[in-house]
Amino acid sequence: MKIFNKFGEKKPFGEKVKYRNRDRVERAEFRGSELTELEMPDSIIVIGESAFRECRNLKTAHLSNSICEIGAYAFRDCDALENILMPGEMRCPDGAPGVIGIGCFEGCGLLREITIPEGVAVIGANAFHNCAALESVTLPRSLRAIRSGAFSGCARLKTLRYPVVPELIAADAFLHTPFEQEVAEKRQPVLTVMHKTSFSLPQIFQFAATTRLIGTEQTDGNMSIMLDAVEENRICFRITGYKHAGGRHVVPKNEPTLLFHEEYETGRAGMQKEDIYASYR
Repeated sequence: MKIFNKFGEKKPFGEKVKYRNRDRVERAEFRGSELTELEMPDSIIVIGESAFRECRNLKTAHLSNSICEIGAYAFRDCDALENILMPGEMRCPDGAPGVIGIGCFEGCGLLREITIPEGVAVIGANAFHNCAALESVTLPRSLRAIRSGAFSGCARLKTLRYPVVPELIAADAFLHTPFEQEVAEKRQPVLTVMHKTSFSLPQIFQFAATTRLIGTEQTDGNMSIMLDAVEENRICFRITGYKHAGGRHVVPKNEPTLLFHEEYETGRAGMQKEDIYASYR
């Protein structure tokens, strides 16, 4: 498959690129390649983990208008990336929100502007961490959560547009940016639960830590919790739906707390472990 222009026609000049599949870019498929520009055909729905990671000559990327998921670290450390054009809307074929994964543009030091498409509900942890030249960010009305470190280290950020304040903003989402204080004054306290394993990317869940939601079940992804008490210095909650760490928990404010730990032998892979932490900030 070749690079296409926005009308679906083959570009007369430029690089040729062949995808393994018509509807997705596979995990690490072009990692470290010499691509300098990318115009993706609209048949592509998913960009897999680390798909274009460390493509250090890539300057411009025009994503598919059908894209619904940008996987973890998809464009991480694309040092020369200056422009990325996303579609106006990102939703999965089943109507589920579009996904911007963990660290997907982390370390893209020349990226200057980003508009997050409508339909995206969550910006993953460290998604734009250390994008040193980033000056302008526009967030969509659909956005519900900004994960830990999502824009941290974007020291040149001059413009931050958000039609509504997202319900869940991690305390360090805008750390070391000009908007750190402004966002801190507008955000509400958040309960964050992180499930880390030796064999996969961490899973992060966020829940509104407000008294009005005591006794109301909240669900993020495949985890559900219910608040029992929200106090100035601690939060008490129950994990009502998840494969581990069920039951009641008490987490002090600003003190990450281990909820679950397990180690086990898996043959060739050796000893593996799983940890679940919670923080209230």
